[in-house]
Amino acid sequence: MKRKVKFKPEMIDNPPPKMGFPAPDSIPRMPTSPIGSNIEELDEHLKKYVQILLDNGADDARIISAREIPQDPRVLLKCHSPRCPFYGVSGSCPPHFSTTFQQAKENLSAYNWAIAFRLDIPDEVIASLTGPGCTEVFATKEGFHQYGSLLRYLWRMGDAAESAAYYDGHYFAINCHFGPCLIGCCEEFGQCQEIKTGKCRFPLRAKPSIEQSFSPDLMKLATRLGWKNHMWGYCAHPQDFPDDYTPFAIGLVLIE
Repeated sequence: MKRKVKFKPEMIDNPPPKMGFPAPDSIPRMPTSPIGSNIEELDEHLKKYVQILLDNGADDARIISAREIPQDPRVLLKCHSPRCPFYGVSGSCPPHFSTTFQQAKENLSAYNWAIAFRLDIPDEVIASLTGPGCTEVFATKEGFHQYGSLLRYLWRMGDAAESAAYYDGHYFAINCHFGPCLIGCCEEFGQCQEIKTGKCRFPLRAKPSIEQSFSPDLMKLATRLGWKNHMWGYCAHPQDFPDDYTPFAIGLVLIE
């Protein structure tokens, strides 16, 4: 039986970021740790990041070896064949940011651990993400905001884990962002300043394309984790999904 997912309004309605540095009184206080963890400390840290993800809205989070993350050169092709609607409009996406599969393999091989997490999508949201109706929703200002809000909601939980890992001494930790930064960051502007001027409006928030940076096969990873998955798309009507299937988005935090 399909699990009922609780709808949280902030999933589809939260404000885009504001330019400039945050106000000092809005910055959380995070004690720092010595750089270089032993095995016991690392295990404790990883479990802490799992709990941070769960506390921030993730429905599941798993500690895995980075070697367990499957990679595929065809992931790079998906940015432009068939061409993503956001190809060429975000400074963090190709062709403005691109790598080779060999570079993606080298990038991922530098990490030892990862936390894969999932965000279950409620019925109130899934109809705007798959099926023929999603094209009409996304063409509206409200739909654009809804998609940007969902990206930000997913990014923030991973960013919280990344920030904790950084101050624990894991200074190469990275929360991989999914989706175009144009929507997640520059919703209010409608165009990428980095492409035009070479200067990003949100250099501390925008992340390079995960497809280009690491080329992970997330469909295969989800299957390996036991997360039942189905393809979404214009032709995949939500009512046709099996009763025992809960749609979800997947996130990935890498720890060296």
